[in-house]
Formats: sequence, structure tokens, C-alpha cells
Amino acid sequence: MKIYVDAFSGEEIVSDSFNMEEKFEGVIGEVQSQDIVKGALNVDVGAGGHFGGKNEDEEEGGVEDQAQKVNNIIDAFKYAETQFTKADYVTYFKAYAKKVKAYLEANKPDRVASFQKGAGEFIKWVSANFNDLQFYCPESYDMENHIVLGYYKEGQASPAFVYILDGLKEVKM
Repeated sequence: MKIYVDAFSGEEIVSDSFNMEEKFEGVIGEVQSQDIVKGALNVDVGAGGHFGGKNEDEEEGGVEDQAQKVNNIIDAFKYAETQFTKADYVTYFKAYAKKVKAYLEANKPDRVASFQKGAGEFIKWVSANFNDLQFYCPESYDMENHIVLGYYKEGQASPAFVYILDGLKEVKM
């Protein structure tokens, strides 16, 4: 399994457990998330109360375990939603893209031209779709590094998440 971490903070952002589609010259990776049910696992092995479980006739009591519907990616990587105005996001992205470009020049010089072209296409897409986007910080709430974008594709009940791949490092587990 591979974990993709922020190239600057080392924080886990996403993993290869989720199918990722590359876009914009390979600068962007997009993953479709799903809502899952977490908790309230009730397993009936057919033995009634013989192994310490309750019979159907027994009175309910104790702590009630509730199922909770969560987004699989938000839950796994502990994203926190944040807000941006269009101007604030463009300012953030320009600074972040400058950092990524410097990182690529030092570590992957063959990616610089593709990154610049794809980043330009990406920011145009962001501007055109800004009102449909949600913004997420990783668990540390570090606003200087990787910000994840989410949006709902037509016909999908859960958001797709968008990652700046050139700002991530692959770590094999």
C-alpha cells in the first residue's frame, strides 16, 4: 500500500486504496469518495444468550451503540472543512504552486513544465467551478500546505476529492 503525504509537512493526505484519476497534465488526482456506515455492528451467531449475549426477551439496557454515516476519505484522513473566498484561494494557490515548483526544480526537474501548464489549467477550472467546491485541511489544520478540494459530480451522492499530486510524496507501507 502507498500513502501520499504532503511533500512539505509529511502529513498523510490520501492512499492508493482509493482509485485515483489523473487530470491536468498529471498535476491533479481525483478520487471519488463514498459514504459508509461506521459503528453499531450487530453479529448474531445463532446461539442466543449462551455465550454471554442477550436473548431477544431480555430487557435492553446499557450504552446504545449507534451507527453513524461518514464519508470514507474524510473519516480515514481526518479532513476538516474550511472556507475560502475565490480571491483567498487564488492567493493561497499562487503561494502553494510557487512552493511546489521549487520542490520540483530540486527533486523532479522533468515535471516543472507539466506542472506549470497543468496548474494553469487547474486554477481556471477552480475559478469556473468555485461555487461548487468545498475545501478541506488535513488533520493538523495546516493552511500553508496541501488543501484538498471536494465537489459533487453529477449523479454522485458523495464528493470527489481533488489533490495536487506534485505536492505529495509517495510512501510505501
